[in-house]
Amino acid sequence: MNKNMYVFGGLVITTLISALDSNIMQTASPTIVNTLGGMEYFAWIFAVYMLASTVTVPLYGKLSDMYGRKKLLMISVGLFTVGSILCGIANSMVMLIIFRGIQGLGAGGMIPLSMIIVGDLFTIEKRGKIQAVFSSIWALSSIIGPILGSFFVEELTWRWIFFINIPIGIATILCLIPYKEQREFTKTQIDYKGFFLFAISITLLLLATNVSSPLWYIVFGLLLLIIFLFVEKKEPSPFLPITIFKNKGILMTNLFMMFYSLSFFGTTNFIPLFLQEGKHMSIYKSGLILLSIALGWTFGSTPSGKWIIRFGYKKLFIIGSFTTTLSGLLLFLFIRELSYFQLFAILIVQGFSFGLLFAIGTIASQEFADFEIKGLSTSLQMFLRNIGTSVGVTIMGVIINQTASIALGMKNVFLFALCISVITILISFLIPAKAPDGSHG
Repeated sequence: MNKNMYVFGGLVITTLISALDSNIMQTASPTIVNTLGGMEYFAWIFAVYMLASTVTVPLYGKLSDMYGRKKLLMISVGLFTVGSILCGIANSMVMLIIFRGIQGLGAGGMIPLSMIIVGDLFTIEKRGKIQAVFSSIWALSSIIGPILGSFFVEELTWRWIFFINIPIGIATILCLIPYKEQREFTKTQIDYKGFFLFAISITLLLLATNVSSPLWYIVFGLLLLIIFLFVEKKEPSPFLPITIFKNKGILMTNLFMMFYSLSFFGTTNFIPLFLQEGKHMSIYKSGLILLSIALGWTFGSTPSGKWIIRFGYKKLFIIGSFTTTLSGLLLFLFIRELSYFQLFAILIVQGFSFGLLFAIGTIASQEFADFEIKGLSTSLQMFLRNIGTSVGVTIMGVIINQTASIALGMKNVFLFALCISVITILISFLIPAKAPDGSHG
């Protein structure tokens, strides 16, 4: 058990690096642009990282089922650390963008593989509590990240936002060394052709959310995705076996989590903006509102493992989706009239739903799958969540930008999220109550 907790420490550090990176970068990026120049490439600092870290998620999951989780996680952390060193010594914007891509290639495996190892090591009851710890790290990083970013920029140099990852990366790898995996992993042929078709199609579709004229990206992305599906059907060892979706539990939980991420999960990106522009609040006070999500998330995630044993998956998905929709309805109806503390309270309820559903979604993706595809199943759900969030946030951004006022824009955003949340309610009734072995896990 001590060894497990030692490994758990490594997973916590891994989560910390990922969480800090995104939050620190947002604070320091204007200074980086002023130093290196190339303002026209500014958006690519974030876009290339997002693309690389999203597209590689299913690949890491697939490879972890073939070669083990430990090796892959150490490689991903090592790649992220090397990418951080290169970013820290970059002397032009183009170099920084390339090195951010390398960083993203490593980041793509860090969170999914951590979750897969948690699924291998800990019982269902404990996994909810562990996911609550990870969620708390993300919440803490949203506060500490900007402060650290400001400190490095003002007191040292922006390069330290990358160099800080070096000791953290080394510490993570040292924590993982004693971990001995108990299962044997089956090595099969790697379907590189399928992966590259998949990667290019998803990259084009994600780029469509970051460019002003997205039509051709969408057309070619969908075309390649269709070709990918035909190729995978004929491939003896496919990168993404289509048969995985014959498993009703995996299919329905994945569909649920994708649509759920598409709906209210993305609205939290715009609430601080609404408070700043619509209510004229300070950046600090508007940012603190997101602590409500973190607080609720902890309450929802911590007992989720015990609740799965007691109530099964289906009831929890139904309760979580209804709770999200009802709290979202309040936001839609009263967003203009709500006081800061009323909004805080509603967001705690929504955070509770996020914590509950993301925890049971992750556990379901592992428990509905056979061990041979547990890594792929877990990473596939995380990939679909990322896709749902990216698309949702893009649509919401367009809705706000095309509305006369930020207050009306937020109402329209909540209306969009409400429409999508109806789909999640319908899907929740189709999720099996129990895992295939007849137990709740």
